[in-house]
Amino acid sequence: MDDKIKTIEELKDVAASSFVVVKPSKHRKGKGTVSIPVNSYAELSYYIIDVLKVSVAALEADSEGVGSVRNIPCAVSGVLEKIIEIIPLEEMDLLDKIRAMLPDDQAEN
Repeated sequence: MDDKIKTIEELKDVAASSFVVVKPSKHRKGKGTVSIPVNSYAELSYYIIDVLKVSVAALEADSEGVGSVRNIPCAVSGVLEKIIEIIPLEEMDLLDKIRAMLPDDQAEN
C-alpha cells in the first residue's frame, strides 16, 4: 500500500481526517480549542483540582507550605495523563506524510 500523498486533493482528504485535536474556535477567529476527554463532571473536577495542587506546589516549592498540598505525586500524575491525551498524534502523522512528499534535500532542512 502506498502511503504517499501525490496530489493536493489527496492531501486535503488526509488533512480532513487528521486534524482532530485542535478544532477551530467558533467564537474567536484564528484561534483553536483543545478538548480534554473526561468521563464525568467529577473527573473534570478532580483534574482541575490536580492542576491547582500542582500549581500551589510549584509556587510553594521553596517554602515550608508545600506540606499543605496533599498527595502531590498523584496530582502531578493526573495532570501529566491529561496532557498525554491531548498530544496531537494524528496531526503529527499527517506532518510525516507531508514531509515524505518533499525531495530528500528539502526534508533535511
